[in-house]
Amino acid sequence: MTVNLEDLAKDLKNIVGEEHAFSNLVERTTYAEAIMPFDVEEADLPDIVVHPANTQEISKVLQYANKHEIPVTIFGSGTSNMLGSKPKHRGITLSTERLNFIQIDEDSQWFECGVGAKTGDVIRELGKLGYFLPIQTQIGSSIGGAVSINTTGHLTDNIFGRPVNNVLGLEIVLPTGEIIQTGSKSLRRAVGWDLTRIFVGAEGVLGVITKVRMVLRPMPEIVDVVGFFKTAEQIGHAMALMYKKKVPLPLDGEFTAEKGCEWGFKKYGVDAPKGAAMFIARCMGRTAEEASKNARELVELLTSAGAIESYVLDDNEIREKLWAVREKGISRGRDLGLSGFVPIEVNPPLPRLSEAMTELKHISEGRKDLIGETESFLYGHVGADSLHCVFWWPHDWSNEKAKQLVMELWDLENKLQLKYEGVAGDWGQIPYRLPFYRERYGETSYEIIKKMKQLFDPNNILNRGNVEGEI
Repeated sequence: MTVNLEDLAKDLKNIVGEEHAFSNLVERTTYAEAIMPFDVEEADLPDIVVHPANTQEISKVLQYANKHEIPVTIFGSGTSNMLGSKPKHRGITLSTERLNFIQIDEDSQWFECGVGAKTGDVIRELGKLGYFLPIQTQIGSSIGGAVSINTTGHLTDNIFGRPVNNVLGLEIVLPTGEIIQTGSKSLRRAVGWDLTRIFVGAEGVLGVITKVRMVLRPMPEIVDVVGFFKTAEQIGHAMALMYKKKVPLPLDGEFTAEKGCEWGFKKYGVDAPKGAAMFIARCMGRTAEEASKNARELVELLTSAGAIESYVLDDNEIREKLWAVREKGISRGRDLGLSGFVPIEVNPPLPRLSEAMTELKHISEGRKDLIGETESFLYGHVGADSLHCVFWWPHDWSNEKAKQLVMELWDLENKLQLKYEGVAGDWGQIPYRLPFYRERYGETSYEIIKKMKQLFDPNNILNRGNVEGEI
């Protein structure tokens, strides 16, 4: 960095306005925190946090940073599990929160939004006009974050695809400050070279996406289904059968293994088979009749696959309780008096889904490392072939002990993904999954990423340290 901190603050305030640039400790700490169960440290803090209002201000900030070789870390909503928005080299943290406009063009059949727009806000605005957002991440997450890592959240990939299948075009500021447009305003996507497909999923290391244009999807009719099984492994077999039998795929298919169900059924007063694991799904159709038909077909499949009980969820109260068992299961640790928690992800091929479930159900048992001192339970987006295991530990653990455990869990996830030929399906690849990426796809693939980064960002200012795997 070729400028002192006093001049840095003065110059950035001239770009974004004094009321949108902060160097106080509270703001710097807030925008350095990640969803991790340990405290942020002084070395993790940026020197200054800026909140640009638009693409032009972002362009000026990046031109300035590139000229003075100042690291710039992009901060969306702060909901990432990957530590991608945690500064590794101080410098500037650039928040995209003010880029939150939403514009729906029904005549063109697409909508545009700023990358700071929250998923929940976009879902609500689209819903008013009868449209559906094919990104179902948590409502407080940003559209820019989802597009940057190419994630849909819980949705079944085979229905709407990933963001890359729904994004028509982007506006991007390159690390050097140039502004480019990609893609199309037509529903016909560009063939051949389309830079949209390079920036979607690039995890914010090649440029700052400022505007997203996505195709409009009609809101489907939804009918929910539940199935109770003796074991989670039977749910895995049922999912493989669902695809093989060509049953209309649900919008999403979620599950909670036996341990989480035992807690959830009791907490929410659910009358369900004792000791069961639960599969719950949202079946969809163009009409209510079609959704109901698809739901009945899924019930038949679950029953044939060995469900103790399976039925369409017509009762709203029961439906809400059963979804709470799945969606709020992560709070189980708090009920046990535990505080810190971290989830991991494993995405095995369908034929190995049940095998992976068996290992994950018992993953913390009989171990002599820190993982053996945790309480774990299994859940996930099984309709999308995605398993999660969350690990809880006591509130009195030190910062260093919690960090050591997180390192052990990331190493465990790496080994499990390699063992089961998995992928990073929900949260992206960098920085903490870089060891997995390099082993899974090879050093040549990693070198390609580094060379692309160097091409777009010759001074390596943008999210510096992420491609290098620094955490």
